[in-house]
Parts: sequence; C-alpha cells; structure tokens
Amino acid sequence: MRRPGFALLEALLGLALSLLALTAGFEFFARAQRGFTQLKAREEGAQSALAAVDRMRIDLLHAGRGLAAEIALGLVEAAAADAAELRTVSLERVLELAAAAGAGDTRLALVSTADVAAGQIVVLRDGAAGEARTVVRVEPGAVVIDAPLGRDYAPAGPEGPRLALLETVAYRLDAAGVLRRRVNASPAQPLAEDIAAAGWTLEPAAPLVRLRIQPRTEGVPPHEATVFLKNAALAGRM
Repeated sequence: MRRPGFALLEALLGLALSLLALTAGFEFFARAQRGFTQLKAREEGAQSALAAVDRMRIDLLHAGRGLAAEIALGLVEAAAADAAELRTVSLERVLELAAAAGAGDTRLALVSTADVAAGQIVVLRDGAAGEARTVVRVEPGAVVIDAPLGRDYAPAGPEGPRLALLETVAYRLDAAGVLRRRVNASPAQPLAEDIAAAGWTLEPAAPLVRLRIQPRTEGVPPHEATVFLKNAALAGRM
C-alpha cells in the first residue's frame, strides 16, 4: 500500500522546476539591474556633458565684457582657440595707478592690489594707444609685469589712462578624459568626466564659437552649441 506523500522522482522534479524558476528570476533581475545601470550611466553622462556645454556657453557670452575699446584697438581678443585649449577674457575690474608709469618700467604702483594675482593679464590704455602685460609678482602696493612698458602713463584721472585687470578662463580636455576649467592662474578644476572628445571652432569673422562635447558612455549622443560672441561683435573685431 502506497503511503501519502511525494515519490523521490516527484520530489526531484519539483526541485528542478523550482531551481529553474529561481534561475529565471535571478536572470531577469540581473538583466534589469544591468539595464538600470546602463540607463543611469547614460543619463549621468548626458547631464554632465550638457552642464559642461552650458558653463562654456556662459563664459563665451561673457567673453570681451567691459573691454570694447581694448578689443577694438587689438590689445586683447575676446576669445581664442586651438586644438588643445579654448580661452576667453573679460574685465575683472579696473585698477588705479598710484603714480606715473614710464616707458621701460616693469613695476606699477597701484592704489590697491586686492584680487590681483600672479599670472593675470593687465591692459594699460591711454586713448588709442595701449599695451597688455602679464603680472609676474604682486608686492605691497604694486605689481611687477613681465616686460617693460613701451610708453608713459600718468596716474588715472578724468582724462587719464585705464588699467584693466582681466579674467581669463581656459578649457582643456586632459588625457584621462576630464574636461577642466581654469580661471586665471588658479589650478584647473574638473568640469565633466568620462569625455571622449571635446572640440571648439572659432570663426572670427562671424564671430562665433562652435562647441561639441562627446561623452564616453555608450549610447549618449554628443552635445553641441553655437555661441555668438556679442561683445566681440559690438567692439567691431575679435
């Protein structure tokens, strides 16, 4: 007489079916997890590239701000680009000479050196003449520049020269795929990571800058933007 319960074959068959169901469930879960991870990586890659393009667009819109006369005279360029780097300049603030500066001088006495740092560019302009120099050292009440002045400049007044302190912003993609942004001579800060390629094309005649950022993440399209350099256009030249 057969006792109630499962035979060995039935038990093994039930166990096999249970294992099959568990395996299918784990496989489904693993695929869902991989899909979620890939989707998240794509979303993060797209957002990172978009944020980088937006930051670059803002800097390009500010390029040449407060420097119309200096740009028109050809003393500075609102933007410059090569294969390795994109650069923009704008006015950080106007400095005031504390004493006359003469031709051949490399030390400029200033009323205040607040916010001035080595590596920054200063532009001296008097009417239709002027020159740009780089600050190599900041001293109490003065700055030392990289090359002698080519002409005389009187202390600032109603008709005196203007001494402009520039803010320079530079973008560069390093070998690790990190897009970095550097302000003046400060260390470059990461703006976006896992970038496969970053390109910029300057069209001085327009004047336009075309941007293209390609994330490394598979399935993420490149982000592109075209920026009109309004301050350079208002100045009449790059």
